[in-house]
Amino acid sequence: MQYLKTQLAVQSYCLRHFKPQGIKAVAKKLLETGMTYIGIGTPESKDEFKSTIEQFGEFGVTIADNFAPGIDGNETKLRDACEFSKMLGHKAMTVNFILNKNIVQSFELAQKLAEEYDLNLAIHNHGGYHWLGSQTMLDFVFANTSERFGLCLDTAWAQDAKLNPVAAVKRWPKRIFSIHLKDFEYHPDGGHHDVVIGKGFVDLPALIAELKAINFKGYMAIEYEGEPENPIPALIAGKEEVLKLI
Repeated sequence: MQYLKTQLAVQSYCLRHFKPQGIKAVAKKLLETGMTYIGIGTPESKDEFKSTIEQFGEFGVTIADNFAPGIDGNETKLRDACEFSKMLGHKAMTVNFILNKNIVQSFELAQKLAEEYDLNLAIHNHGGYHWLGSQTMLDFVFANTSERFGLCLDTAWAQDAKLNPVAAVKRWPKRIFSIHLKDFEYHPDGGHHDVVIGKGFVDLPALIAELKAINFKGYMAIEYEGEPENPIPALIAGKEEVLKLI
């Protein structure tokens, strides 16, 4: 995992406040963290693919992950996301499946395109409210799909679904394709707010140790959704916590 000393990334949603000002504004804010890798969503139009890569590249920023639009059975939309990921040279793509009457066909379509584009599909678990947030549903999906399907383990949302992130790595060692390092602090009323990774409920030292044990080689990003107008201090603090352990 030594590669992460230089390739640790930031999820672009942390920088959403600056997105209306354009890619260059996002890139400049990213550089304030001392990191040069970012995870973004698929551009809305294929016409934007090349310019998106080039604009980030002007600042020495590498797009390290592509979060595909929700998979709902639309082959054109999913194929576009696959093409963007391959243009970037990626081996895995973050995905979310929309629960609808076409869900079986959506998984079959995803399997077909994953093979065609030689991509692994990392399902983003999004908490207890999300249908793919629970261990039970992920067990079901992984039992009925090939190893092309795995997990983009979001540590805070896993905890929210009562799934310990360390236990998740142990449970599905071959399915952990990427990591979003995110942490919550919970309120007495059950609500929560974002905190620097490792300062809430996530046992960061144990998680990094377990990732080392499985020889994790995937994408890893820090995610802090609090303070959207000034997320940089928290992202830097999170980076420092992670780098101490890698």
